[in-house]
Amino acid sequence: MKGNIVTELLQAIKRLSLDLKGKTVLTEGATGHYAVTPVLAALAGAQVYAFAKDSSYGSVQDVKNQVEALGSLFDDVNERIEVITSLEPTNIGSADIITCSGHLRPLDFDKLQHAKYSMVVPLMFEKWEYRAQDLDLDYCKRKDIPVGGTNERHSDVGVFEYLGAMAEKLMADAEVSLQGNKFILICNNDFGRFIAKYLVGKCAGLAVCSSSTEKEAYLKLGADWIGDFPEFDIPEAYKDAEGVIFTAYPFTEKWIGPKDIISISKLKEQLSNPKIFRFAGDVDEQYCLAHQTLLYPANVKSGHMGVLPSAVGIEPIIRLQSGGLKVGELMLRRETSHNNEELVQYL
Repeated sequence: MKGNIVTELLQAIKRLSLDLKGKTVLTEGATGHYAVTPVLAALAGAQVYAFAKDSSYGSVQDVKNQVEALGSLFDDVNERIEVITSLEPTNIGSADIITCSGHLRPLDFDKLQHAKYSMVVPLMFEKWEYRAQDLDLDYCKRKDIPVGGTNERHSDVGVFEYLGAMAEKLMADAEVSLQGNKFILICNNDFGRFIAKYLVGKCAGLAVCSSSTEKEAYLKLGADWIGDFPEFDIPEAYKDAEGVIFTAYPFTEKWIGPKDIISISKLKEQLSNPKIFRFAGDVDEQYCLAHQTLLYPANVKSGHMGVLPSAVGIEPIIRLQSGGLKVGELMLRRETSHNNEELVQYL
């Protein structure tokens, strides 16, 4: 296992030509697969501050132990990483790259006022997923601090290629198999086509409600079309569908609830046993419970995904985090592309 992680981290550095020598990176210190972030930055040559807090995922000591264990697989990497538990003005002020990730959020005025104007902020996810509560974008624009999302579909990043496997993992956790079952996909964002591409060949049928501009793309994938988001009409052939795969942006909007944006009554009328697999997008959990609609997972924090890339392994996290760090490197040079393909999505 250690050998695989070493190989994957080194391949990510090579694939993206990630070079942070002479730079200081302020990022999140986290547990599990996300412990790779400060290690990737240090492996690319940066001096790294990894800000850690106790959380439901692990203690500060857990973070230190896991980051150090991973860093110890490489020469001199741990010497370039300092796990910190408070954000001092000197930490913020010395950073060339401050990632908008995890414990660092929100990157608000109280933090950013100490940053130098020559620094950059990679979102560490795609531009369209930006949430105002995570970052004071107005301040960054006033101070000409570049902020950029990651093109996760870049051929050297490729995180979107894991979305289908994530959907399958979501259903497996609910003890539902793809094989022999039909599903409804209700979606208004870029995740949908990648989920559909994966599912169509593995399940008995996929019916899609999405933006009408995407209709032909879904039909070419082999999916059935049932409506322009958020309106739908489930045909007889899908009345026995195993459930609804739901992903809608903004992720903080309560799409299913008293506002009735997505009609729970219609779902109950048109599906024999309505279940909602929560890929991404908020719902009113108590409202669904009161309307006898099963949710998987039952509880998801508002604005968060119901399944993370880490659920299908460490490789998508390495690709995602290395891609975000490469965005930071490119923004420092006021560049956009890697290998003649756009990687930085400037906000």
